[in-house]
Amino acid sequence: MTHRRFGPFLLFLALASCGGEATERPAAEMKLEAMTMLPAVRATLDSIARDPSMMGNAGSRYQAEAERVVEAIRADMTRLGMHSDPAYEALSDSVVRGSAALSTAAGAELESLVARHVDQMRRLSAVYETKVEAMK
Repeated sequence: MTHRRFGPFLLFLALASCGGEATERPAAEMKLEAMTMLPAVRATLDSIARDPSMMGNAGSRYQAEAERVVEAIRADMTRLGMHSDPAYEALSDSVVRGSAALSTAAGAELESLVARHVDQMRRLSAVYETKVEAMK
């Protein structure tokens, strides 16, 4: 029974000890999870910007996807040894809160929230890409 309780902790320690310094490899050589997600994110943003009513059917799924993208960006930045700043954190928090608000809004409110969310998600993606490019 004890090995089950400590198993995940030991696995974490083993993985952490293998990692080395986050910045040992240049960004160009690292697998960046969020970077691979961005083309699909942009396509989704283009679609919901054209037709905000799409969010009525996909709201909770989209919210989960937006949260996955934000977490992937954070993980990539951590892996690269990048430090966050208050402005970036505020923007990423706004993206997550905005995606949650989309699933319950309708009509003119939905259109306004979609426009704001699309802008915030595009800005977040651009900041991430700029930071990664600077690491190359």
